[in-house]
Amino acid sequence: MIGVFGGGPVYVPVEGRQLAEHELAAHHWVVARLACHLVRDGTYVVPSDTLSVEQAYALGIHWVDQFFGGIVPFPFVGTKLVTHPLVAMHASAPEGWRHQHPHRLSGVVVPGWGAFSVTDLHEAAGRLLGEGAVRLKLAEGRGGGQQWVVPDLASLKRLLEGEAALAAGIEAGVVVERDLRRPVTLSVGHVVLPTLSLSYLGYQREARDRHGASRYGGSRLCCIRGSLSMLLETLGEPRERLAVEQASAYHEAMFEAFPELVVSRANYDVIQGFDARGNWHSGVLEQSWRIGGASPAEIVAAEALSNGKRQRVEATYVECYEADAVAPEGAEVVYRATSGDGDAPTLTYVKVEA
Repeated sequence: MIGVFGGGPVYVPVEGRQLAEHELAAHHWVVARLACHLVRDGTYVVPSDTLSVEQAYALGIHWVDQFFGGIVPFPFVGTKLVTHPLVAMHASAPEGWRHQHPHRLSGVVVPGWGAFSVTDLHEAAGRLLGEGAVRLKLAEGRGGGQQWVVPDLASLKRLLEGEAALAAGIEAGVVVERDLRRPVTLSVGHVVLPTLSLSYLGYQREARDRHGASRYGGSRLCCIRGSLSMLLETLGEPRERLAVEQASAYHEAMFEAFPELVVSRANYDVIQGFDARGNWHSGVLEQSWRIGGASPAEIVAAEALSNGKRQRVEATYVECYEADAVAPEGAEVVYRATSGDGDAPTLTYVKVEA
């Protein structure tokens, strides 16, 4: 990566993850819109992923309003592994792991464990399987990918023997969580831009790709100017209030455990659903401190809020997999595939709702 920038937003690819074509298109779309309406002067960087402290320093980033995303002190802090405790104090752990931190999140997250070895993975799964199936998620998995539901230890053994991606990814970390039925996934977010800050509550849309696999299909966000506490004051539905309260507690706990954190774009996935015994759960699944799937909707909402005429804005970002997908009237196309091959979306669009 290169040093200090100036004169408006600059997109910076971060090494380590290959972006799909539609993701890259969305990233460039966000940068272009920021330049047109929200950020016109000074140093402003839009990284493709969460930054390390060293990367941020090399880019000349010193303040929260100089970039869109997050800066973390250790790589695992930018992944879903930071959400859950390990099975034991002596369990395998990466550099910088803070054993007491995940215990602060009890009651805020879905029951689960983190594992960095096969032995710890078996132990974590065994502790949860007595109350129903578990879901395994690789640390770097995104958009619902690299996840597996396991009903028992025998199935876990077969999965480890037959799924190369899982076996290869254990050293980087695996989350083991209670699998929930009839889930609803909410998004709670806070974005700090040079000209304003906004917070939102949203609902994720599920899509099916051409093979019938479940994929992230976009988000519908209800956005307001200001903080998460201000957002909470606007909500009356108990489950929505709980989601925002849990995301806020998670956010605060992260900064207590890792005071080195710098975050200008925070998105928290909160799942609500039932376990195998019929008990209802609500909890944060993971954080996203980087440009993400909901970011096109965040940016058009910020544009609408920036003129001061609207106090609340609803914005939708949608990813379509149908070969003949068409954007509705009033929507702006972010990406359109040149062919219908592969497992990626054929069309993505964003819209500010009336």
